[in-house]
Amino acid sequence: MNCLPCLENYIVSSDICFDMKNEAAARVFASHYQLVICDDPTIFTEELNWRNGDFERGFAGNERFRMVGTEADLNDHWVEVRIVNDLPELDAWQRVTCVSFQCITGHVHIMSILDNEPSISLDLPNGNYAVYVAGSNLGVDQSSLGEYEKLTDTQLAHRKDVEWYQIFIVPGRPVREGRIKDE
Repeated sequence: MNCLPCLENYIVSSDICFDMKNEAAARVFASHYQLVICDDPTIFTEELNWRNGDFERGFAGNERFRMVGTEADLNDHWVEVRIVNDLPELDAWQRVTCVSFQCITGHVHIMSILDNEPSISLDLPNGNYAVYVAGSNLGVDQSSLGEYEKLTDTQLAHRKDVEWYQIFIVPGRPVREGRIKDE
């Protein structure tokens, strides 16, 4: 794997990004306008797919395989994942979607629904979690800004003027699921 240091504490390649701590970041192609958060990429079935009411609440799937909606047409996003004990302040984010998540494999993966391999994988103790997907600059991508040269992973990681996400994984079940903030 040809990895390059991108941001402090991260190791990044176009295939996978990982960190031996509790955080990681990578470029994720959100095919079909969705990010997948799962503990086992092989458990997807059609029964987990989007149904009536799922679009309004911002997510679909079950507790082990979540799909969270995105907006930008190019579907090319920088995603940062943090496993934290306490939820950080969310006021600065344009949209926050909260989902319950159950891990039984000891891992959490962030990926596209079409990926064979996750873009991000982290060790995660088995248990129940609240996952907060926080997004900014929804609907803004290079094309909407009149830019057409593909960014490197490093360039994309530093661009906070296009749609990007932070995912916070917090121990325990959430009090409320769905879009808890949408501006």
